[in-house]
Amino acid sequence: MEQKTGFFEEAPGIKSSTRLNSFLLLLFFMVFNVLWIKTDGNGINGNLIIIDIIMLIAIFVPKYLHKIAEKALEIKDLKIK
Repeated sequence: MEQKTGFFEEAPGIKSSTRLNSFLLLLFFMVFNVLWIKTDGNGINGNLIIIDIIMLIAIFVPKYLHKIAEKALEIKDLKIK
C-alpha cells in the first residue's frame, strides 16, 4: 500500500520544518496586509507593494534553495555511483 505525503512532509513520514516555517510566515504576511490596509488611510500603496515583494521573497526563497540543494546532492550521488 502506497503512503501519501502529508502537507508538511517532504516524503511520507518525514516532517519538513521549512514547509511549516513558510506556511507560518505566509499567515503572518496575510495578517500584516490586512492590518496595513485597515490602519493606513491610503490603503494599498507603493510602500505596501514593495514590502510585500520583499516579504514574499523572504518567505519562499529558503524553500527554493532547499530544493536546489537536495537536487544537487542527488546529482552528486548519481555521479559517484
